[in-house]
Amino acid sequence: MSKRKLLMTALGAGVTYLMRNKQARDKVISTVSNMVKKNGSSAQSARPRVEVNSREWKN
Repeated sequence: MSKRKLLMTALGAGVTYLMRNKQARDKVISTVSNMVKKNGSSAQSARPRVEVNSREWKN
């Protein structure tokens, strides 16, 4: 089995589990929500993103 198929199978199994188990789904949602809140305050101090024009790399 290819790595991609294995990854998709695991992802599908996880989604199915969360759809059927409300307690687990609520726990994941609260964990992600807390991570976003925690990282949201430090996002302003993060370094700015640098974008590179793809034409520069072709030369």
